[in-house]
Amino acid sequence: MKLYYSPYFEGSQSVWEHPLHQDVVYIPPQRVLEYDKKLHEEHIYWDCPAWKNYWNNSWVVFNQIDFKFEWDKTLGKITKKSFGEPKTDYIRPEQIENDGLVFGLPQQLLIWLPNKEKNIWIEMIPYTRLFHQTGLEYLSSEFPLSRWHKQIAPRFKAHATTISLKRGDPLYVIRFKGGANYSLQRWKDIDPPEWLRVKFHQHNSLDYWVKDAAWNLFRRDT
Repeated sequence: MKLYYSPYFEGSQSVWEHPLHQDVVYIPPQRVLEYDKKLHEEHIYWDCPAWKNYWNNSWVVFNQIDFKFEWDKTLGKITKKSFGEPKTDYIRPEQIENDGLVFGLPQQLLIWLPNKEKNIWIEMIPYTRLFHQTGLEYLSSEFPLSRWHKQIAPRFKAHATTISLKRGDPLYVIRFKGGANYSLQRWKDIDPPEWLRVKFHQHNSLDYWVKDAAWNLFRRDT
């Protein structure tokens, strides 16, 4: 089953045409079983069909830009960062509590199906070694990709007080459910198709007009 994606940079004046989205610059998603082959292939579970079936339709999404910041649990604020203002070009802090700092990233993805398949879901889950290497907990989520045209907006909870990510570091994993034999490729143009941009705008702005309506309307294919 074919899927397309376009990089999306939230908050930028050029959400599709951002400099990081150039073909020679952008680091594309890669199949988990390809990216992590050396990590797993010597283990006995590598040949387990159930394990491979789970990961076969999964791709690693990578960080596109270096950034580092420190935050203070007592003060409840970011105290040091490697980037200037606006900081929302790098991270989007949402909540700071003693048990962690919740933030999102502006570097996002829009993924869609070119055909009218039904009941195809996308799941966003942690990359297996992310927490151990960075102290970042990825906040998992899912939605019906065949019904809901929205971008993947990654969110994390920082448990470590110093967070450092390099360009090319794995951020999270996307996994497709409901079909088989998925292929994921970048859309041929800079912007997504016009029909998709219209749907994207409508679906993303719906909750402004009808509070909490999107999930109830789009979670089931009819």
